[in-house]
Amino acid sequence: MDRWNNNYRKGCRITAVAWLLSGLAFAAPARASEAADEDALNDRMKQLSTLTLQDLLNTDITIVSKQKQKVGQAPAAVSVITQEDIRRSGMTSIPDLLRLAPGLDVARVDASTWAISSRGFNDVFANKLLVLMDGRTVYAPAFSGVYWDSVDYMLPDLEQIEVVRGPGATLWGANAVDGVINIVSKSARDTQGWLFNGVGGNEEQVGAVRYGGQIDDRTYYRVYTKWRNVDDAVFADGERAHDGWEALRGGFRIDRYASDADTFTLQGDGYGERTSHTIDTSTFLPPTFTHVNQDSGNQSGGNVLARWKHVISPTSDFTLQLYYDALRRDDFFGDYSLDTFDADFQHRFELVRGHELIWGGGVRFQSDTTDTRNGLVFDPASRDAYLLSAFVQDDITVIPDRLHLILGSKFEQNSYTGFEVQPSARALWTPDENNTFWASVSRAVRTPSRADENSRIALSRTIDPTSGLPVEFDVVGNNQVESEKLLAYELGYRTHLTKSFSIDTTAFYNRYNDLLSLRPEAPAFVLDPAPPHVLVSAPWANTRRADTYGFEVAANWNVTPTWRLTGSYSWLMVLLHSSKADTSPQPESSVEDNVPRNQAQIRSYLDITKDLEFNAAAYFVEALSSPGVPGYVRVDMGLTWRPKKDVELSLGVQNLLDDRHPEFGGQFGTEGTESQRAVYGQLMVRF
Repeated sequence: MDRWNNNYRKGCRITAVAWLLSGLAFAAPARASEAADEDALNDRMKQLSTLTLQDLLNTDITIVSKQKQKVGQAPAAVSVITQEDIRRSGMTSIPDLLRLAPGLDVARVDASTWAISSRGFNDVFANKLLVLMDGRTVYAPAFSGVYWDSVDYMLPDLEQIEVVRGPGATLWGANAVDGVINIVSKSARDTQGWLFNGVGGNEEQVGAVRYGGQIDDRTYYRVYTKWRNVDDAVFADGERAHDGWEALRGGFRIDRYASDADTFTLQGDGYGERTSHTIDTSTFLPPTFTHVNQDSGNQSGGNVLARWKHVISPTSDFTLQLYYDALRRDDFFGDYSLDTFDADFQHRFELVRGHELIWGGGVRFQSDTTDTRNGLVFDPASRDAYLLSAFVQDDITVIPDRLHLILGSKFEQNSYTGFEVQPSARALWTPDENNTFWASVSRAVRTPSRADENSRIALSRTIDPTSGLPVEFDVVGNNQVESEKLLAYELGYRTHLTKSFSIDTTAFYNRYNDLLSLRPEAPAFVLDPAPPHVLVSAPWANTRRADTYGFEVAANWNVTPTWRLTGSYSWLMVLLHSSKADTSPQPESSVEDNVPRNQAQIRSYLDITKDLEFNAAAYFVEALSSPGVPGYVRVDMGLTWRPKKDVELSLGVQNLLDDRHPEFGGQFGTEGTESQRAVYGQLMVRF
């Protein structure tokens, strides 16, 4: 308990440091221009509710080509969760906000754990989805995935969340296999003045404060702090899961517009969390499976990022980005710390007429330390890893304003599998202003994690009913495993059927090779550790293949100037196959049981008056093949009133139709719980 409290205080001190770093900026006198900035911000907020379809398609994104381009001109299956979507959704966390993206599989496992993936292979550590915050990766290499409880921000200060379904490895590198998510915060110039945001409800409470100001006429800053408390979830029998959690975070951002050509950004965040989980453990003594309430989990971390963007000409610019990220986690299975240092450079220019080239490179160094317990072992306990990368992409104008061919590749040297090449070819055809066709062929890889190579996990202990002997089943790392490989084919079409109705469709077919699966070895009788028992070891090996195919459809309809409907439907099939080298007793072909085949959603944004709006959404997720996870329909509704231009009051309910329902089974020792109906009220004040 003392270590738990010390670590939590350490995380809070990181938060305090984030505030201290911006102390001088906070003390700077306010400028007379702040009133004008505040009026401009309020006008912008009003305009959000009247976005046209053309505005949505003209939204700037960077996730597809690492440079600004319009959504409607992107040769990829891309969607944007706008600030209007964030505000109207009633969602209070970034993982839940990802439900708004077409085709993403978002499932809550317990109060602080989510399983999120794109186009299959979902689990608590979905290892084929790359997640970034303002260009900083939050993909953790221990188990290849994202600790979603640590991914948070002050939601009104997010600009948007950009989501690419499908590979993005040519620009973003390894592990951007089935999708890339970039969470983008607003510039400090767009977040001037005070903002108070409070959420109260039966399941969650949130309090956040932000202040933005100016240091001089060209330098803007903001500081923020946010507190979150989440109540326990429940099991199927109604018992509380003892998995509630509490988090405190804070941070700052400074943007300096030194000239028309140079922009500098310095930002950082720090956080501390207290988490709980119900853990499934197994022993050689009956009852072999027991529940343990683990309430001493503690997470903390912090990051600092610096970015310089220089514009050389209208057709040429470069960006240099550096960041440091520290992650500390302490839970039932031990302590884990990770330090990441990253430097990235990219340059865009017109090589010759009709050839816009973007190239760059980067270096990343990561150092981790583990202190494990309760059946988990890492050998070695500490490991350093590096990544050297370079990329080049040529946007070739075949027919001006009509046909583009985009060719490129990523080249990486990493300390796990060595040299990797990830090329792609994309074509974009725009026959007229209302229709866009695109197609792509891409290669991507998922490099092994620390757990894949260096871990041993006591997955289960039981008594064999036939022999009466104790039996332990261990999952064992293998430092000879190779990267998992993907060859993806995609075809997309966007159209404005009318000025008020648009459709975006994508079809895809993916072939995976060298997927990891377990290959159980012959049982062995061992004396150590006591008691003497039969040990079955199953090391990882590249013995599986897979085919996935499906399609996604998203539509927007401005029914009237004050009422907008948006919806999507996705269908997915994931077929797993054993390779010829696989001698384990698993079926030759099977359907993955952790992903829904059908998903659909519809959202309604209605402005009843200029100060009163009604928002509603329905989400359908088909049952998973794994036992105990039936399909469900989630209905959310909310009413928002603005008594003054800088005051916003909201009341809402989530999961209206069910008092509770499961969304995913338990994994990695965590027992799955059920999401409950939530009623909330929210107050947001700006001045």
